[in-house]
Amino acid sequence: MLRRTRYLLPLAMMLAALIGAAGRSVVWWLVPLLGLAGLGLDALLLRISEERLRGVADQVVKFASDVERPQTLTAEGGREWQRLVQALNDVATVLRDRFEALRDERERVQRVLDAIPASVMLFTDGVLAYANPAATAMFALPEDMVDLTPMRALGVAGLAEAVREVLETDRVVDVAVTRNGRELVANLSRIATNEVAVIVTDLTDIRRVEDMRRDFVANASHELKTPVTGMQALADSLQMAMERDPERARTMAERIQREATRLAQLVRDLLDLTRLEEGADGRGQRRVDVTALAEAQVERARETAERRGILLDFDASPEASVIGYPEDLKVIIGNLVLNAIQYNRDNGRVEVTVRRRGSDVMVRVTDTGIGIPEVDQDRVFERFYRVDKARSRAAGGTGLGLALVRHAVERHKGKVRVASVLGEGSTFTVMLPVDGGTSEG
Repeated sequence: MLRRTRYLLPLAMMLAALIGAAGRSVVWWLVPLLGLAGLGLDALLLRISEERLRGVADQVVKFASDVERPQTLTAEGGREWQRLVQALNDVATVLRDRFEALRDERERVQRVLDAIPASVMLFTDGVLAYANPAATAMFALPEDMVDLTPMRALGVAGLAEAVREVLETDRVVDVAVTRNGRELVANLSRIATNEVAVIVTDLTDIRRVEDMRRDFVANASHELKTPVTGMQALADSLQMAMERDPERARTMAERIQREATRLAQLVRDLLDLTRLEEGADGRGQRRVDVTALAEAQVERARETAERRGILLDFDASPEASVIGYPEDLKVIIGNLVLNAIQYNRDNGRVEVTVRRRGSDVMVRVTDTGIGIPEVDQDRVFERFYRVDKARSRAAGGTGLGLALVRHAVERHKGKVRVASVLGEGSTFTVMLPVDGGTSEG
């Protein structure tokens, strides 16, 4: 109305001037003319306003359809139009900032969920809406994840039923199930009217580690108890035999010494195993001449081999070195050589070979001993696992030698394998990367 008055006032003043000049005789036809002019001008202004409003509306719709790349709104017109457009631009700035903040927050949450080792899934309106990489791998989900119901996505009736229970009862549900031989524990909760969050943890490896630790404690206790008990009994008998039977006392003292040696070796092996299981941080690594180190270990074991008439051969290339831990390499070669001697037959043969093979150094120990049954070959690297328990203990073995070899090889990112024929002998082959990379052997 104000704007219309602004335009009509000059027109009225002009008409008043005409009336004064023409006299009263023309008033009767000027009044209708003034009314018609006002109506036409009003329609014109209304049309201009509608066009400007339509232009602003089109820009707002375009802004709403592409919030990530908004454009500044513009409009022609007076001060009121400019104030309206400025207000809309201010709203657009606030919305853009809020949108960017929400997008950043969503990306942070996404990165956190993607990094969680447990499987995280979200079901919305009865279908899978989100799954982190751990869940995708655990449940072998397709990339598109289109229309995956709880049963199709989870593959276990117990988990799918738990999703339905959470929606119906609004309670947090914990459920333990088995899927493809894996022990799974799931926690489910409702986070919105038709949304259920599912967090699944695989306990299989944890259970396996717990069992291994429990077995380790039991086996270590048994292995420690055997020499200690023997030493206690021998010490008691020694006291009584020292005066009455000196020869028997000397025999008992020798047995005590053997048991003490065995006990000391077991303690050393346990300490080595603890050190190797702690992993490697790179400190202490250096270039090691595997040929020289292996030759030293062979010479160290030669006296033991000669006592049983075992021929110990050594064959190595002159240039075979790796970046590694010298003490770990001694553990690898020393245990393999002693193992080949202990489980060999009298007057047998042990061959130790060191060669450069591309980006690896190969250490191979072959014996002509009792061999390993095929069913036991996958387990010989386990702690305290013995193929022939009686012979191992009689030979003074601790049951940790090959476990130490495996851990030391893994610390060097290498590989160890065994090939054996029962009654004919065994061959252990270790491949160690020259520069600490992944072994190709």
